[in-house]
Amino acid sequence: MQSEELMMQQRAVEALEESTRSLEVADQLFRVGNYREAERLRDEAREQRKISVRLLSQALHSKRGH
Repeated sequence: MQSEELMMQQRAVEALEESTRSLEVADQLFRVGNYREAERLRDEAREQRKISVRLLSQALHSKRGH
């Protein structure tokens, strides 16, 4: 089960990294006036962060269950 926890943690980190990249691009788009696409990427980043939090929570819950 420990490897499953590590996989969830890794997926959480990947989702967080993807979110960060999306926010960086959204910031660049916002600066050049492409507000609609910036907002879309911002929303996408929020979803990725939610996924990251959920995966970390599951990994911690699984760890405590042992």
